[in-house]
Amino acid sequence: MDSITTILFGTNRGVNVLSLNWDYLIILDACRCDIFEHVYRMFFPSATEFKCITSPVSSTMEFVRKNLDDSIEKKLKDVVFVNSNPMIDHVLGVRLKKLFYKYIPVWRDYWDSEIGAVRPEDTYYIALRTYVKNPGKRMIIWFLQPHYPYVDERFNHINALGREFMNRALHHDASSNNLLTLVKIVKNLLRKGYLCAGIPDKVCEYAHQTPSEIIKAYIVNLLSVLYYVKKLTEILPGKIVITSDHGEAFGEPLSKLAPIRVYGHPSRTRILALIRVPYLEIRNNISKDKAVQKALKELLTLISFTMKKKTKSDTN
Repeated sequence: MDSITTILFGTNRGVNVLSLNWDYLIILDACRCDIFEHVYRMFFPSATEFKCITSPVSSTMEFVRKNLDDSIEKKLKDVVFVNSNPMIDHVLGVRLKKLFYKYIPVWRDYWDSEIGAVRPEDTYYIALRTYVKNPGKRMIIWFLQPHYPYVDERFNHINALGREFMNRALHHDASSNNLLTLVKIVKNLLRKGYLCAGIPDKVCEYAHQTPSEIIKAYIVNLLSVLYYVKKLTEILPGKIVITSDHGEAFGEPLSKLAPIRVYGHPSRTRILALIRVPYLEIRNNISKDKAVQKALKELLTLISFTMKKKTKSDTN
């Protein structure tokens, strides 16, 4: 299958962001660069550097398999990985604990089955708590947004089209036959006339019919997660890089020779919408002691708010 990909899209020259120089790497799942570029200044007006970079892959499973190779293991030994995406566990399994100084699977305790995702505020909370316990370590923080499903309740009608899709990710078999997966994608292509993967078939169909609303939902998801990312960048000290594993397609053509529309993020599909991802660099010159103090204060605020909310709920 890799040879077919090379014939269609050329050789793979993407950037492995895990190998770059950073203190904190924040990964926004399925974040395409062009949309990020339009909104990031609202949250990070003093960013040190912004550019679009090329990801070597177009799906999370590819990202894990190609970027987390043997050559990078030494660079990750001092890294704490806070992860909200269960697909990474399905691909790497017990190897995760060997690769990283510490591995925190947020999704195990904070998966919201009502929407089929870890909410950005929960990833934020665990990232802060983990930082306080490991203030001298580098960190990777993986948010599930802006990936479908959409956390804003205005788009519940879209989430309802594929309610079980993301919840099935909790039990995904990463060893499933690639050929069978390809056959399924091809059958879907022949039946509907477009390429769809990474999001539910019914959501792809909805996007095909109503692309503007899907794009709006995606942008709102991105804004929702950037609110919490901004809060992290105001606390974590040092060099912070915000990027993505891959992008998202909203009906872009596969190629000039094959003008088949693409939705979601099929693996081995290196079109610009899927491989152009953001690279935003922020430097926070706060001292580590001050950063820990700010993180603790924020954690106490969050815990107090949660307790008040629970008390009010129990009273009602």
